[in-house]
Amino acid sequence: MIITLDKKLLIEPLRIVTGVSESKHSLAVLGNVLFKISEGKLLMVCSDLEVEVSSTISCDVKENLETTIPSKKLLEIVKALNDTEEIKFNIEETKTTITSGKSKFVLGTIPAKEFPQTQQKNEEKQKINISALDKIISETSFSMAFNDARHFLNGLFFEISDERITVVATDGHRLAMATTKNTDKKNTTTTCIIPRKCITELRRILGSFKENKEMLTEVSVNSNEIVFNIDHFVIKSKLIEGNYPDYKKVFPDSLPNKLLVDKEMLRAALQRMSILSNDQFKGVKLLINKSELKLTTNTPSQEEGEDTIGCNYDGDTVEVGFNLNYLLEVIDVVDSKELKLELNNADSGCLISSNSGTSTNKYIIMPMRV
Repeated sequence: MIITLDKKLLIEPLRIVTGVSESKHSLAVLGNVLFKISEGKLLMVCSDLEVEVSSTISCDVKENLETTIPSKKLLEIVKALNDTEEIKFNIEETKTTITSGKSKFVLGTIPAKEFPQTQQKNEEKQKINISALDKIISETSFSMAFNDARHFLNGLFFEISDERITVVATDGHRLAMATTKNTDKKNTTTTCIIPRKCITELRRILGSFKENKEMLTEVSVNSNEIVFNIDHFVIKSKLIEGNYPDYKKVFPDSLPNKLLVDKEMLRAALQRMSILSNDQFKGVKLLINKSELKLTTNTPSQEEGEDTIGCNYDGDTVEVGFNLNYLLEVIDVVDSKELKLELNNADSGCLISSNSGTSTNKYIIMPMRV
């Protein structure tokens, strides 16, 4: 069967769904994209059995058909073809021939019946503004653990209450928390832990809607799965089992030493210190007094860096070490000109927040020996 598709309609959805595809998976069909046409709509689906991403687009094809095509190769072929030429697919039982202009490609296929597509359950959906969801995820996800034995840290904690939506990420050395108002109240509280790969694919989808920030996404959660419906995209993911740490207990009741510092000045000083910081640990030592913040670092080769910037400090003189990359990642997402750092002593965690008075985001970074 021969069908004709427009590259401009095909390329972006195909690029996004193939992100989850794994060509080296033990189940060969998971290296393919499910290509299914019915009722004038093309459904494309990729999955790794943990995360499934799909997209539905309209097409001028009356016939019904389904197959699976190698996803990465198909994407590279479509990207390389001329934008002004239509793409023809001749779909047969074991192969698909792709032609456009004078270009021709033949790809082996696997029957669609072998693709493990899941059915969406009829769960209650929570509406969330796309830009708000994208913002709170980008403000926290960098603090997720990576391949930690405590598997529940390798994801993002997601909490929907009647008043707000809260996301939390921690790797045991730092914690990031961001919130946004809940405008679709359901009089219930839902919590879950979303895996890293789902968050990566979700951000890829959310990033494609920069020009339509007021659009809503619909989220449904059950005991073992979360589903995001975003315009013509759907992302489904298994959830991480386990009990997430009580993030509320991480924030100290009282931190007597308070530092206000210009965010860009601190960023520049940290970037200068990173030149001579230990490649493995990236440590920087902060000596804080009433009006100055002194930064020092060193390497095992006896190399040293030192810098001083002005600050506004209310507290006892403190000398404390931190991973400077952790500080820089927080600076990248805090949305005020000044940064507020609160700490107790050299052995306690540092609470970092915006000095704007409107942000509810909080960041904890634990000290390290430098």
